Amino acid sequence: MAIHQTPTQRKTVKRVMHEYKHGELKTTRGTRKVKNPKQAIAIALSEAGASKYDTPKERTHNLRRTKTKEQRGETGQAATEGRARAARTPATPSKSATKSTRRTSASKSAASKSAAGKSAAGKSATGKSATGKSAARKSGARKSATATRRKSTGATQRKPATRASAARSATRTTARKSAGKVTARKSAKTTARRAATKTTMRRSANGKAGGKTRTELYAEASRRRIAGRSRMNKQQLERALRA
Repeated sequence: MAIHQTPTQRKTVKRVMHEYKHGELKTTRGTRKVKNPKQAIAIALSEAGASKYDTPKERTHNLRRTKTKEQRGETGQAATEGRARAARTPATPSKSATKSTRRTSASKSAASKSAAGKSAAGKSATGKSATGKSAARKSGARKSATATRRKSTGATQRKPATRASAARSATRTTARKSAGKVTARKSAKTTARRAATKTTMRRSANGKAGGKTRTELYAEASRRRIAGRSRMNKQQLERALRA
C-alpha cells in the first residue's frame, strides 16, 4: 500500500532522482554510483521517510537525518552544484567580508562614544555616592529594628504552639496505649476460648470412644470372637462390641 507523501518528502524524492539522472547518486558508503532505477527509487523513498517497509519511527528518523544533511549541503547535488558555482564566479570579496568590516568600524565609533559618556557619568556619580551611603545606613538601621521586632513576636507565638503540640502528642500516645491494651485483652480471650473448645472436643471424643484405641478394641473383639473384626475400623469395632 502506497504511503501519502508530504511536500517536504516529495522534494527529497525529486532531489534524489535528480542525482540519479545526472550520475551523482551513490550508495550509502559512497563507494559506487547507483545505476539501477529500482535501487534509486528505494533510496529516495527511504531518505524521504516514505518507505512502506520501514516502521513509523524509522521513517521519521530517516526524514530528519536527510533534512539535516540537506541543510549542511552534504548531498551529491549540493556538492556538484557548489563546485560548478565556484568555477563560474570570479574571485570577488564576499558580502560577509564587507559586512564584517562595517561592523568593526561601527563598534569602534560606539566604543569611543561610550568612553566619553562614562567619564562624564563618573563625575556625577562621585556626588551621588555620598548621599547614597547615608541613605543606605538609614535603611540598614530600619531593617535591623524590624528584624528584632519580628523575632520577639515570633518567639512569643511559638510558645503556645509548642504547648498545644505537646498536649496533642500526649493524648495520641495515651490513646494508642489504651487501644493496645484492649486488643491484648481481646486476643487473650480468643486464645482461651480456642483452648477450651479444643479440650472439650478432645474430652467428647475420648468419651465416645471409651478412651480405647483400635488395638484395644480389636483385642476385645478377638476375645469375644466377633466375625469380620480384621476388616473393621475403629467405629465399626465399637458398634460390634456394643451390640
